[in-house]
Amino acid sequence: MVAAAAAAAVAAVAVPLLMLAEEEEKKGIREFWDLSKGVTYSMNFPELVGKCCFGVGFPGWLFTADEQGHMNLFHLFSRSLINLPDMDMLEGFDYEVEKGHCTQYVEKAVISSDPLISKEDYVLALIQGSPRTFAFWRPGSKSFTSVSQIVPERAYSDIAWHDGQFYGVDFEGNVIVFDFRSGDYPTSVRVIRSEIPPEVIDGNQVYIVYSMGELLVINRDGAYEDDDTGIYGAKQFHVYKINDIDSSYSEVKDLGDRALFVGNSATVVVEQLAHGIKGSHIYYTDDCKDTYFSLEQGGGKDMGVYNLLDGTIVPHYTGQSYHKLTPPLWIFSNSPSLDLD
Repeated sequence: MVAAAAAAAVAAVAVPLLMLAEEEEKKGIREFWDLSKGVTYSMNFPELVGKCCFGVGFPGWLFTADEQGHMNLFHLFSRSLINLPDMDMLEGFDYEVEKGHCTQYVEKAVISSDPLISKEDYVLALIQGSPRTFAFWRPGSKSFTSVSQIVPERAYSDIAWHDGQFYGVDFEGNVIVFDFRSGDYPTSVRVIRSEIPPEVIDGNQVYIVYSMGELLVINRDGAYEDDDTGIYGAKQFHVYKINDIDSSYSEVKDLGDRALFVGNSATVVVEQLAHGIKGSHIYYTDDCKDTYFSLEQGGGKDMGVYNLLDGTIVPHYTGQSYHKLTPPLWIFSNSPSLDLD
């Protein structure tokens, strides 16, 4: 039975850290900018050299992938390493086709609980392939469970875990629910058709998270290049509460004491303000993956803090950090007195 007590992608009092982009000349030294203190820590992580990295929703944990199609879960603070089946065990993966682009094959990764606590009682969910679909893995399995035959063929954007279920969302705001409450694999799948007007959400980046009894879909305007100017950059965010019974929605204009962290990792909601985090603010990192390789410096320019109450944007990290593979991303530490030096 999959543990359901811990809600993935929810950080209570964890310290938000911005893991800065890899710098080749530093040979494995990675830097972490502390949002609460405005200081930068550094530590040697040879395990991450040349790899694509995503946060997976729990403090310290990363999903990593390399150009040979090898994948792992890695915990920064304990250095625990969990080997995953290679990409050739993912349905639809063809190394000859993906060669040179393997690190881009998996778009998102989320775990249902902390492997340091749950040991082998957790599930890893991936968004993978083209068109993007879902795959699931449990510890001990030699392959992934594919669901491409039972889910609508759409471009999926994000996935979140709550109370025994994974919630995926596509770029039109439709939500697909995978029920793990009765077993180690999804026993049922249902779709919540979005009533959010297409003109509001089309062409934008979409995130999903479950918080305080509410299923939230977040719409990020400006995450992709403008067809006319070729420029991208967040303009505004909209948060919608989805009714999973009748598919109705309502816009949330005030998150109260909650804050959201979004970008090229698992979406995280902070429900207890601490460490300088502000309520009704959205802390975002660059998520225009399509441009990472086409831009000379790589991704990393589109970062900031969006105030949901008045629509203003201010920077968080004011330095420069760019990369074609893994631009800056949010991770979290359970320790308020982090010392990585």
